[in-house]
Amino acid sequence: MKKLFIFALMMAFLFTTAVADDDDPPPRGKSATVNIITEPPNSDVFLGGEPLGKSPIKDKEVKSGRQTLVVIDQGFELVNQRVNIWPGKDSRNNFDFSTKIPKGSVKVTTNPPRCRIYVDGDLADKTDGAELVIRSLDAGDHVIRAECSNRKSAEELVKVKGEETTEVHIDATVGKKKKKR
Repeated sequence: MKKLFIFALMMAFLFTTAVADDDDPPPRGKSATVNIITEPPNSDVFLGGEPLGKSPIKDKEVKSGRQTLVVIDQGFELVNQRVNIWPGKDSRNNFDFSTKIPKGSVKVTTNPPRCRIYVDGDLADKTDGAELVIRSLDAGDHVIRAECSNRKSAEELVKVKGEETTEVHIDATVGKKKKKR
């Protein structure tokens, strides 16, 4: 019985040691190489509070250890997580994030009620006397312009938030007259 107890104690010790090895952090301060791919590309990447540059990041020399990886695109934090950075060119240092810029909508009403609506210079649709909802816009700032039947136009800078609908009313009764060409 005593041998069985000692054997069980040894097995428990070996098991907890093996599990602890998986949870142990990588050594700190050694040279490591990371690769960070994001979608969309050209996102700002920070590791341990230090800027690494715009994604994709390839074969970037950093220090090993547990660090916080942050990816920001157009002012939106797409990734914020703790990662283990292992010394050398370890495959565990390859990070591929399938992040997407959040999408939102804009509900546009105009005065006068019949206007052509442009988003960032591109024709989106017409109001035709009713409100217009423009969907699937990338989160961030957009210029919404109304060119109306009274030959006047006006525009507003609108901040679109992901998964939300932003309302804007554009009054083109006091706007500038559109120049004839």
